[in-house]
Amino acid sequence: MNKITPLFLALTLIFASCSSTENDAELLQKNETKLKSYTLKRDANGRYSIDFDVKENTEVNTFKNSDKSNEIVLSEAVQKQAQKHSNNFNLENDFLKIGFLEDNNGKKTQITVEDENITFAKKGVTEFLNNYSVTKNEDGTFTLDFQVNNNVQTEFIYNELKEIYEVHLSIGLCKNTKFIRTLNVSSSKQLKIDFVNHKFNKNKMARTSESSTRKPKVHIGNELASLDFES
Repeated sequence: MNKITPLFLALTLIFASCSSTENDAELLQKNETKLKSYTLKRDANGRYSIDFDVKENTEVNTFKNSDKSNEIVLSEAVQKQAQKHSNNFNLENDFLKIGFLEDNNGKKTQITVEDENITFAKKGVTEFLNNYSVTKNEDGTFTLDFQVNNNVQTEFIYNELKEIYEVHLSIGLCKNTKFIRTLNVSSSKQLKIDFVNHKFNKNKMARTSESSTRKPKVHIGNELASLDFES
């Protein structure tokens, strides 16, 4: 028995080590983040699209839900798949909802946009902003890249109370039309961006009044239910 026991213990340790390695590999695969980065874009014609990169061996499937939201499911692929993808999307009643679901770990990324279809927009609502994009970087930060039309004054502020990055646009003399900013998510783990369009109107009594419209509005977070828009 004394000669067999060391051999039995050695075999037990080998099998335990292999089992532990396999479990660690399965756990690593389960917790792996398959979505590397993505860019939400709206061009000068009001068309929306999203470009995104995934890790190797990731299968991508896109679905349209009954509530008109779009869901992009990322799962483990048996065969080699493309890593770069691009999808075009349409606004549904002035809203665009895109969700990434990672099948291996259940992680959800929700993107909600409130905008107005330029084709049917009233004059002046979208006259300031030409195009914009929001990119999620691999380091967890975001990049906002946007262009305004000529003779548009731009003011970029962070509303600490509402935790919203606000881009205020109005008529004014400004040479710059292209802007880029690096943004961090708020303490609530959401990114909120509002483009605030300021309009100045004169009535018959020569009085000037101001009105503002917050469109487009972009909210990015982990749960769609938490992405409520504020007036």
